[in-house]
Amino acid sequence: MNVQQWVRPAALPGDGPAHAIAGIFAAELQIPTVQLDDNFFDLGGDSLTAETLVLAVQKRFGVKLQTSVLLGAQTPREFGRLIAALVPVHPARQLIVPVSGNVGHEPIAMIHGISGSALFANRFGKRLKQKYAVMAVRGMGLEPGETPYSSMAEFSSNYFEALTSVTGQHPDIIGGICAGGLLAIEVGRLSHEATGKRPALVLIDPPSPGSAWLKPMPDDRMTESRRRQIARKVTYWRLLRDGLSALGLGQTRLGRHLRRKAFKSALLQAAAGFVPSSYPCDILILASSEWGATTVAQYKGWASDMATMKTVVMPGAHEKFRAANMDAIDAEIIAFLAARDTAARDVQHQQ
Repeated sequence: MNVQQWVRPAALPGDGPAHAIAGIFAAELQIPTVQLDDNFFDLGGDSLTAETLVLAVQKRFGVKLQTSVLLGAQTPREFGRLIAALVPVHPARQLIVPVSGNVGHEPIAMIHGISGSALFANRFGKRLKQKYAVMAVRGMGLEPGETPYSSMAEFSSNYFEALTSVTGQHPDIIGGICAGGLLAIEVGRLSHEATGKRPALVLIDPPSPGSAWLKPMPDDRMTESRRRQIARKVTYWRLLRDGLSALGLGQTRLGRHLRRKAFKSALLQAAAGFVPSSYPCDILILASSEWGATTVAQYKGWASDMATMKTVVMPGAHEKFRAANMDAIDAEIIAFLAARDTAARDVQHQQ
């Protein structure tokens, strides 16, 4: 069954490009905020402002527009629908699953763990989902006919483009659970390179950078022998998956199981031994007591002076960590993002 049938449906944050266009309205009209149904001309827009606004929208979305477009699309929502019709839909957009739809803050994009399932994101508590729009990113390869991505670059670039396509803006708050933490770091890097801004990263019990098996081990070096072992797993599960699919049994319980195994092995092969580059960002690491000491020490060594980091170790094993600490995890995320917002406002007041 498609994971979207399991996760509670909600409106996508900002109605797609409309959210980004509302920000452009506010910037060009020099007002604090613009709602999705606010009228450009009622807000004080004139012909001169219309020209600069349309130029800003053209630059943001890579489209060609006439200034007169504002006569037929006077609100961010109407303008967003027009842009959505002009901008090609990214193929990976199907991987974005809405969990909650509050548009009062920047949306939080949460990336799947080693299983690829988006179900983990629906376990966030009511406080977080009422305060923020939450989107889950599921793995490519879990549905019939899909092929898993094969490299960190392929995973991260497709997730980055899919999130941008859905929201109409580059992701600013990116989280990940387990192996999704490494993917979140890479999506954040792409966002930083595109915008120059510091993204917020929320990493829930992630594996250490460079980990051979994405979990702490006495000898965690990535050797050629281990690479060959992982590659054999990828081939094994892929052949079983494709064989069952060829027999018309891809939708059976066994067929779904083999797709999950094939996805896990592909993600493991892509992420094992991977050490992301450090860049300007704000990081929250929530680590289980099972992995915590190793995880925290490794990430403190990885982060450069350009990154700020808050680490919290909570009791429990990795497998049950999310369920055992749901309220505490939500509280830490809310506090982290609130502190980040406060710091940003303080910088603006000083300028």
